[in-house]
Amino acid sequence: MLDGLGILPQRKQHKKLLLEALVGEASGEEQLFSPKNSLARDRFGSELEYYHEKIKEHYGVSSQPTDVGTSPLVHRFQVIDALVSLFCRSNISAETLWDGGWLLRQLLPYSESEFNSNHLELLKVSYNSCASALMEEVRGIWSDFLVTVLCEEWRKCKRENFQTVAMESSSPRKEWTCMLLPPHKFSSEVDVPDGSSFVAGERMLELVKVFVLQHQLQIFALGKALPEQPPICLPGDRSVNHRAKTSGIDVSGPKPGIELSLGDAVPCRIAFERGKERHFWFLAISVGTSGWLVLAEELPLRQTHGVIRVAAPLAGCNPKIDDKHPKWLHLRIRPSSLPFLDSAKFNDHGKSKKALIDGRWTLAFRDEESCKSAFMMIVEEMGLQSDEVHRRLKPLLNLEMATDSSSSSVCDPDDSSSFRTHTNSL
Repeated sequence: MLDGLGILPQRKQHKKLLLEALVGEASGEEQLFSPKNSLARDRFGSELEYYHEKIKEHYGVSSQPTDVGTSPLVHRFQVIDALVSLFCRSNISAETLWDGGWLLRQLLPYSESEFNSNHLELLKVSYNSCASALMEEVRGIWSDFLVTVLCEEWRKCKRENFQTVAMESSSPRKEWTCMLLPPHKFSSEVDVPDGSSFVAGERMLELVKVFVLQHQLQIFALGKALPEQPPICLPGDRSVNHRAKTSGIDVSGPKPGIELSLGDAVPCRIAFERGKERHFWFLAISVGTSGWLVLAEELPLRQTHGVIRVAAPLAGCNPKIDDKHPKWLHLRIRPSSLPFLDSAKFNDHGKSKKALIDGRWTLAFRDEESCKSAFMMIVEEMGLQSDEVHRRLKPLLNLEMATDSSSSSVCDPDDSSSFRTHTNSL
């Protein structure tokens, strides 16, 4: 296909010429120029014309060369210009951008040799825009999974688009006809509300994939080696904060049936079934990039301790005191993990097996002060959680630092940067 368009990568051209030289003997010439191969070439030419027409029909542009006899190098520069423009667009799916990243890797085996200053500036502007959007996810619904997803997508993107080992075996990660004419894709097989955590999770994954590609493009364009892991900070010594230590919760998180201290907990009531109200002690806890909302029952013989009955994610809980009942606190309860990373909840095509609906808690406290205390506890712990996520991602979000230290995948865990989530951002 690339040969037909006149932009076959240089190393592929060398292979083609080498193959022709190797089969230059009589038997080889018969094989190379046999009627069967001639028919194959004719069939390929017809297929190429077919896709030219389909692309024109699908996208409204013609991919046919208008100037016959033009040097393939001209087409090569045109394609590189088009790819850079593609990476700078915000209305293109991450999957399509990744396909563009793979093609760029084929066209530029020697990295910066055909990149100019305009290309680098355009990519930098696009990267900064994407990094700003990623910053919003630091305090988003799935902030506790942001580091994990980013590391996983970094590995995938490096392997599929920018792998420098065994160049001769480089190939697209899917059928090339699908790259040219991608089918219409739905985010889910079921109707999901726009404001649901499921939609937010898909949006976060899409953003991370685009950011990772943009970041790796920056390193690739500068001719530097891509590290196996993104340059992020390791978990620091402050991963377990004061409230978590006091309650006895560590990085493994709260588990139902586990005993904890009720030091900072606030008594409340909640009904999980109509007409069956239960008394609990409420506690918000963060440990590193993780966080939980905990409901515990007081132990009769140890009133300073309780047993965990229910735990839910802290991130994305969107706390809100009821306008008409200032003793009520409303919380959104999202799934404990990203659905599309859980194979048990998805089919082979990545579609949801069932509707994913967020839960809701309404906690009733004994007075307005207790309700405000619980609210501020949540805000404080969400701020600590966001601080830790941002601290770990800080070197990655700093482009100069990341490209200068692209050979390193971690930074000093004692970095004391702060990224506080303010109350008004909730």
